Amino acid sequence: MTAFYYWEQHPDGPFATLINVATSYCHPETDYDAYDALKRRAKRESDPEMDVFKSELRAAIQDPSQLPGNELSRNVQYDDGSPEAFLRRLWRDLYGDEPVEA
Repeated sequence: MTAFYYWEQHPDGPFATLINVATSYCHPETDYDAYDALKRRAKRESDPEMDVFKSELRAAIQDPSQLPGNELSRNVQYDDGSPEAFLRRLWRDLYGDEPVEA
């Protein structure tokens, strides 16, 4: 069976965790409550995958050109107009007024 998703083909690739988590919770075919579940998960104290996600989200916001191809838009299908706008909205929804810069 051939891997379809970027993070399956490149598990250690750049932004694999960001793309995987975003797809799991933000894809239009996910459950309606999935985005709320992501918001709750972002508030957890000890979630190693979310720590990586947050770090990759920061890096992607600071330089969206680093994202691999159109993997994010292909898997999430956001209506924000650009990857950068989607990533900034995602940050705001998950982390509020917390500065993007670490």
